[in-house]
Amino acid sequence: MKPSEIESTRLLALLAEGRALLGVDTDARIDLRVLVEHYTGLTRTQQLMDADYPVTSEVAECVRAALQRRAQGEPVAYITGQRSFWRHEFLVTPATLIPRPETEHLVEWALEKIPQNLCCTVVDLGTGSGVIALSLAFERPQVLVLGCDFSATALNVAQANQSRILSMKSRNLCWIRGSWAQMIAPQSVDMIVSNPPYICADDPHLSQGDVRFEPISALVAGEAGLDDYRLIINQAQYALKLGGWLLFEHGHAQAELVQDLLDQAGFVAIETRQDLAGHPRNTIGQKPESI
Repeated sequence: MKPSEIESTRLLALLAEGRALLGVDTDARIDLRVLVEHYTGLTRTQQLMDADYPVTSEVAECVRAALQRRAQGEPVAYITGQRSFWRHEFLVTPATLIPRPETEHLVEWALEKIPQNLCCTVVDLGTGSGVIALSLAFERPQVLVLGCDFSATALNVAQANQSRILSMKSRNLCWIRGSWAQMIAPQSVDMIVSNPPYICADDPHLSQGDVRFEPISALVAGEAGLDDYRLIINQAQYALKLGGWLLFEHGHAQAELVQDLLDQAGFVAIETRQDLAGHPRNTIGQKPESI
């Protein structure tokens, strides 16, 4: 049943307000529809089919407040507190990066290296909201997944996502607070997956778009954006078992640099894959099976 039309705003008028604030380009229209769906519960199809729907004044004010926040540049994911990734809706907060579609390729590649019947241990370094760790744990319940992050606040978000997607009693997922792989015992894990900070300190993109609102510590890694790759590769040499895999996401211009770092550290079977936009986005390397 539709809400009472008393003290309500027609959806059509509310959408018009949104277009006036956000613009009419494709991205702005998507943002508008997402925000309206979040607060009204109307799917994008319902919004198109029922433009006369009466939105209560209380809900309309929530939508207007959200539109103002978006108009000021705040990411939609932080306004709604959630973002779709892989198969689930994840909680996100300003304490964590916003999950992006490119990172799904990293999950996909990791799953290729973990057969359905293989019992092994995988570590997600810099887990943030836990999207990689939880996606791997969901798809491979026989695998022990460790999500590691230095931020206690980020780990709280990851644990909240665990309670939504798996269970706080899940036996194949654990959270660890620490700096990269320092907390991992030597030669104890079969795979390390990481989407570390990789933006240069003076990159102009840091002052543009959604990135302005994301935690700087999860974005920037030194002048060339490679500091954390060096640390992780060095630690992975000790943490990985013989034949273990190290998988990275990186910037589109960093593939050769990451390949060189892996090669210099003695990793083999080094390979890079592109994202859907055709940019080199993920690189993998294997610790030799014998030393």
